[in-house]
Amino acid sequence: MIIETLLTTLDSTDQRHVAPMGVEWGEARLVIKPFVDTTTFQNLGNGAGAVVNLTDDALLFAQAVTGHPAIAELASFPATAIRGRVLEAACSWREVEVVAVDAAPPRARIETRVVGHGQRREFLGFNRARHAVLEAAILATRTHLLAPALIHSEFQRLTVIIDKTAGPREREAMTLLREYVGRRQPAPEAG
Repeated sequence: MIIETLLTTLDSTDQRHVAPMGVEWGEARLVIKPFVDTTTFQNLGNGAGAVVNLTDDALLFAQAVTGHPAIAELASFPATAIRGRVLEAACSWREVEVVAVDAAPPRARIETRVVGHGQRREFLGFNRARHAVLEAAILATRTHLLAPALIHSEFQRLTVIIDKTAGPREREAMTLLREYVGRRQPAPEAG
């Protein structure tokens, strides 16, 4: 099962990096699959650990995908079992250490072992709008892989859900994602 998370890693100078990441979930082991040309892969490839943050705030996923400046300003605190940072916005988290790395492009397979965990608050879950934002965020990370017509069609479908069920944070998230995709993939011409 893949769980959508916000992964925090540190580089060699302890600079924190936040990335949205679908993680293969297990109780004792998690598998992380970053693209090999990413900061996440570089940070994990040097044997460092990571914090797998679980949150019900869909806006944070949109900010992470789009590189919004607010993501760099998110408050965090030190992990306890690894050299890493836990996001204060996390409902709960897992601290993981790297066990094995398969760096075959385009996506690496990094097996990790859970060495610490914690919880700050109850995970409230996702309403339809939050799910729609997550789906839009995933699509936004695939503009280099998917046809513009498909992405724009899916965004139109997801916008209907946002319009019916979103609160202010989900609306803001969808706006960020639409603008981000628009910069990467112009809308296809009507034919």
